[in-house]
Amino acid sequence: MKIVIRLFNLLILAISGAATALLFMMKPLTFNSNIAVDVAAFSKFVPETEYSGDINIPEMLGTNTIEVAIKFELDMNNTLDFMSGNRQVMNDTIINRNVHDINETLNEPVQLITDFTIRSVIKKTLQENVKTQIEQAIANSDVEVTSTADEIMDEVGMNDAYFSNFAIILYHTANALGATVDSVSNVLFTQIDDALAKAEDCSGVNIDGFSEDAKASAKDSLLNILTSLNLVNPDNSLKHLSDICYTYLVKYLKDGLNGKVAPEVLEPQTTEEESSDYIYSQRLLGLFVSTMLPNEVYDIVTYVSIGLFVGLFVFAALWAILFIITFIKTFSYKPWTIFGPWFWILGSLQLILGVGLTVFGKMIVPNIVVKIPNLPLTSAVLAPRTSALIPSLLFAAMIVIAIIYAILRSVLKKQMKAKGVR
Repeated sequence: MKIVIRLFNLLILAISGAATALLFMMKPLTFNSNIAVDVAAFSKFVPETEYSGDINIPEMLGTNTIEVAIKFELDMNNTLDFMSGNRQVMNDTIINRNVHDINETLNEPVQLITDFTIRSVIKKTLQENVKTQIEQAIANSDVEVTSTADEIMDEVGMNDAYFSNFAIILYHTANALGATVDSVSNVLFTQIDDALAKAEDCSGVNIDGFSEDAKASAKDSLLNILTSLNLVNPDNSLKHLSDICYTYLVKYLKDGLNGKVAPEVLEPQTTEEESSDYIYSQRLLGLFVSTMLPNEVYDIVTYVSIGLFVGLFVFAALWAILFIITFIKTFSYKPWTIFGPWFWILGSLQLILGVGLTVFGKMIVPNIVVKIPNLPLTSAVLAPRTSALIPSLLFAAMIVIAIIYAILRSVLKKQMKAKGVR
């Protein structure tokens, strides 16, 4: 029986040694999260015009939320900085390292929101211009016209799909390299002339083309729309529409940060002035998140770091003591080791920190409504994993081993008592 006990001792030595080593080999904290960004709130960064107010962005994207992944690892150096409450290190580790990935995740929906909004505005502008010209033609006609402008437009196929294609042509013209207000206006005139010709053929109403006054009015209308969307440069050239979403995002972030940080921090840095607003928006996004996070979040991170640091050495000492006691007892006359109540109490805390924290993040947190002021978050799925995860699983296995061990020890003690050994 002593041989069996000693074999179990070797198993306990292996487990306790592995647990001690893993506590120092693994990162103190590995964090994976999926947060849900509210589309309706996030889409407000697109400038609103008289034509875009009724655009339903969630319906257009087919979802009310966008899932964004956040990941970071905490090494021992980070843990010490976190314990001291170093916010710069916290921001760099937790937020800034994830900003690029966040931007990449949001890039497609942001682009869709921007493109759809601009095309919708252009389409409504075109519809109004064509309708206005047809109404003027009807009013000035020498013959009685019984059809309305809407009826004439329907009859010649100027439906929603027609103006959507119309808007796409104009959009691509505006998105071309070197596009200007004049180049887009010329395409606009050509398209409207075509539409009016169709209306004239159908209705019999004499429409003498697109007059110079009408062209000037349409150009002014288009210029006002493009200006309200922040698309026009001072020299009347147009910003590249494919990148404009980040210009909008920068404005949205700057408006939110105005008065909360120093004005010079909000201005583009030298390297950012030489690149697109994509790079600039990444820095502002990190600044926005770190500024809007409540102080309590940083306090929690500090306390968790202290707990991880202290727990690391407490749990390592727990396994190391068991290893030493078991090693000594293995070569003694009475070879059974001693677990003691301290092992089960501290081991249970380790189980909570290792397995319990991960389960809490995955199973409980998603049911909690996340409310962070000024951040459009609706929910979060957290998957924290500490260095205590695998050692805590080893502790759970040790419970089973201890039960078997206690039975074997009891049998051995009875055998030794029967032989008169105390």
